[in-house]
This record gives sequence, C-alpha cells and structure tokens, in this order.
Amino acid sequence: MIVTIGSNKGGTGKTTTASNLAVTLAMYKKDVCLLDADFQRSSSRWHQDREENKILPSITLIEKYDNISQTLNNLKDKFDYIIVDVAGRNSREMITALSVSDILIAPHQASQLDLDTLEELQNQLVRICDLNPKLRAYILHTMASTNSLVREKEKISFKKYLEDFTEFSLLNTCCHYRKIYKDVMPFGKSVIEEDNKLASQEIYDIVQEVFKL
Repeated sequence: MIVTIGSNKGGTGKTTTASNLAVTLAMYKKDVCLLDADFQRSSSRWHQDREENKILPSITLIEKYDNISQTLNNLKDKFDYIIVDVAGRNSREMITALSVSDILIAPHQASQLDLDTLEELQNQLVRICDLNPKLRAYILHTMASTNSLVREKEKISFKKYLEDFTEFSLLNTCCHYRKIYKDVMPFGKSVIEEDNKLASQEIYDIVQEVFKL
C-alpha cells in the first residue's frame, strides 16, 4: 500500500506524521519503506539518527525526487507499506506520488492559512482521481489545542469548514500540539517509543482508523 503524507502548506506536521506512522506500522510487524521526496530531507535526517542510535524496528528509507511514480510502482510489491513524505507545496513529487497512491493523508492545522490551501488541493485531487480512482483522501487535524476551553470549539469549527470539501474525509483522530512530538525527532524515534500515553494513543488511533490494524 502506498500512502502519501502531503499538503500544499508547510509546517503542518507531515514529516512528524510520516515518521510516526512508519514506526507504528513496523511495530505491527509490517515491512515499511519511508520514501523521502522533500528536498529539505527531514525524514532522511530522522532516519539517520535512528540508524545511528540502533533503534529497532528498522525501517528502510529511500530518497527520490521529481517523478517518483515509477519508483513507487517498483517498491509496492516489496513492502507492505510505503510512506511518502513530500514537501509542503504543489510539487511534482506530490502529484506523481498521488497518481499511484492508495491513500493521501493531508495534515492541516486549524488556521486560515492552512485551510486556504484546501481548494487548490481539492482541485488537484479531482484531476488526479481521473487517473487514479482508487485514491482515498483524508484530512488529519494536527497541532490541535490541548486547552480544554478551546479544544472542542476548534474541532467543531475545523469540521464545519471542511463540509465544502467533499473530496476529503476528515479523520476522527486528531494530533494535538504536544512537545513530545518535537522532542523525539532528533533521536530518530516515534512518540510510541516514549512514555507518553496521550501522544502514543493518537498515533495508534490513526493507524486503526486508516489501516484497520
């Protein structure tokens, strides 16, 4: 299965989502490849730290840019899951990845700057689905507030905004703004490998909701 983590806005938590999902799927004894298609190489640096720290389970990482569709087609029979981390913009890497992907997970914050990019992404998705009708697209609410006074209001507002974007399904699971997500990255780890039950449960919930594991 090919899963692209992408959106047209930077800073939404794409690499964080990709790396955490890759580790969690590997914990389920799945063969996982993390494909870094972002020139910033955040996933590659995370993976290098993981290798240097000899953290198990191991995950295969490949770097590939420009048209990556053929590379993904070549890999799909070798791995149970290929997680593709693309740049936060309308890139050739994202378009070609989506042309062969099974799933798009598009992380977005509940900010107007993030949400303003959804119309462009939906227009892209309509055209891509003409070529790849099997593609399923999910929106993941990331960096959600942990403040109990605003959390529910923010969630309702986010859901209401997405009602106009019928090409996407909003995941019930959301990832809150938790320091642990940043803290584990320099060590090549996932939050599920740390003692943080709230963050770990968020990642397990995504895996359950999207992959039914």
